[in-house]
Order: sequence, then structure tokens, then C-alpha cells
Amino acid sequence: MDKNNSHVAITFWGVRGSTPCANKENMEYGGNTTCVQVHLPDSDEILILDSGTGIRNLGNDLYEKEKELRGRIFITHPHWDHIQGFPFFKPIFGHHNHFRIHMPRQQGGGCKEVLAGHLTKTFFPVTLEMIDANLEYITQPKTRTEYEGYDVEFMLANHPIQTAIYKIHVGGKQIVFSPDNELNPNGENAYNNEAFYEHLMEFFKDVDVLIHDAQYNRRGYKTRLGWGHSAWEDVVEFADAADVKHLFITHHDPDSDDVQLQVLDNHLQCKFEDRFESIQLAKEGAQITLK
Repeated sequence: MDKNNSHVAITFWGVRGSTPCANKENMEYGGNTTCVQVHLPDSDEILILDSGTGIRNLGNDLYEKEKELRGRIFITHPHWDHIQGFPFFKPIFGHHNHFRIHMPRQQGGGCKEVLAGHLTKTFFPVTLEMIDANLEYITQPKTRTEYEGYDVEFMLANHPIQTAIYKIHVGGKQIVFSPDNELNPNGENAYNNEAFYEHLMEFFKDVDVLIHDAQYNRRGYKTRLGWGHSAWEDVVEFADAADVKHLFITHHDPDSDDVQLQVLDNHLQCKFEDRFESIQLAKEGAQITLK
């Protein structure tokens, strides 16, 4: 759907999990890793969730349209597939641009320390000091924080490292972004406890949009317990119980080709359409407008 600047809209720039894939059989749903843009009503502020390889195309799009850019990038965690597009985001090389980068505290330090550790000449020719834009690095607090026309809060996901599940409050809508979270109600791990699932249910309750990881089906998940990702069946059941309005399943496995994803997409829309206002797989380039 086309964006209307008076409404909240969401664009998917990257929906693949683990690693980008440029194979022809992955092109319909997309091969870029996680990146989502939230269009803010009546604002030029740019709001980006994660900086996987999808952020490169977003940056090219922005760079062609605007001379001066300002915004925030909320990174869920620093696994490669969520930050590997950051140094290819062209607007950070414009000296007139201003971006604030947010990330939960990690074992290796705050947001700036973690990104600096990735962008060293051992791993990449560009370091943080070589970036021209005015960048601020913010170690994100869990508490609900007010920004320019929207609020952001997060809870920790069930994932191997400190990983945010972000909730965006904007224009009377609630958007939850959870690209890496393991729903494992029957397993044995640190998050297999009543308190975690009660908190998660409360966090998801009645939200307008839930974008959630479902890299596997239940059969495939059995051999991947503890990897930090979910089976789509568990995500659908949990989102249904939480009365989510629009459910987007994302973080597609790199080995899932377009034929497999289309079959699942059709199944979701046919079998579960009566439980949600919409349910579908996230697709690169797709946009939803919340009026």
C-alpha cells in the first residue's frame, strides 16, 4: 500500500534471517537480512528497526530523495545479520545528516563500544571515526522513552545474547518488532518459566502490528532448540492468544525458497484469516499503512 504521510506506515527492506541470500529462488520474498522502516505521521524523522543488509537499499532510496536526513536506528542486537548493512547505509557518509543509533547493553559494552568492535580494520576498511555524518550512540534503556512524536520501550527476548523486542507507540498505534525470539513453551531453558511468558503476553496484548521471528516449522525446530528462533505454529498460537491485529512472520530461513514460503503464506492466510485482521509472511518491499 502507498504511504500517506498523515498515517503510520511500515516498509520491509529486509526479511531474511541468519545470512543474506542472492539466489534466484529467494527473490520473491527477498534475500536481504532484517531491516524495517516505520513512517511517522506528519514527520520527516526517519525511524529504522535493525540494520541488516536491507538497510543498504533503504539508504540508497533516502539518499536520492533528500539532501539532509535525520533519524534513529534501533538495533535489536549485534549479531551479524542485524548490523552487517550498517556500514553500507549511504546516509551515514553525508556530513549534513544526523542519526542516533540505539542498542541494548551487551557483554562487550554499550552501543558505541559494540559497533566499534565490529567496525575495525581487521573486519572492515571503514571505522566509526571515518563516518562523516553526525552520529550519536545510545545504549537503550528498557523503560518507555519519548522521542519526536513516538515512544519506544523494549523487553528482552529469548535469544543467546541481550536482544530487544521493541514496542513503538506512534499515532495511537502499537507496533512490536521481534525478529529474534524463541518461543519454546515445552522446552527447558532459562526462559521456560511462567514469568517470561506472562510478560511477553502482556507486551504483545492487543498490539496493532506484531513482526515476529518464525524461522522454522515445529518439525525443523526440534533440532534447533536454544538457537533463539521460533516455529511459525507457536508464533501464530501466541499471537492469536494475545489478540494481535496484524501478524507478520519474518526472519525467513536462508534455505527456505520462494516456493516453500509461498505455500506457507497461502496456508496462513487461508487457515488463520479469521483470527487476525491480516496474517502473512513479511516480504521485502511490502508496505502496510495503519489508518
